[in-house]
Amino acid sequence: MNIQNGMTVTFIFLLVAVLVNYVYFQNETRKLFAETQGVEKEKLELNAEWARLQIEMSTLVSNSRIEQVARDQLNMKLPQDEQIMVIVR
Repeated sequence: MNIQNGMTVTFIFLLVAVLVNYVYFQNETRKLFAETQGVEKEKLELNAEWARLQIEMSTLVSNSRIEQVARDQLNMKLPQDEQIMVIVR
């Protein structure tokens, strides 16, 4: 009977250890899933910001914008026809 009690205690201890491990890893899995969702959300936000920045860059480097800035801020103007020289090689 003593061996049977020892085996029962051992199996109960193993069962408790397995259950504690199961609960621990379930909790870790939930934490990692929540973290993954946060990273996915951040990724979507960064992609949206990247798209906005691409649009802003294309607007800023457009020829009409550059010409407008040259006229307004640098007081530049297009040369007259008589001011243009063509060099032929």
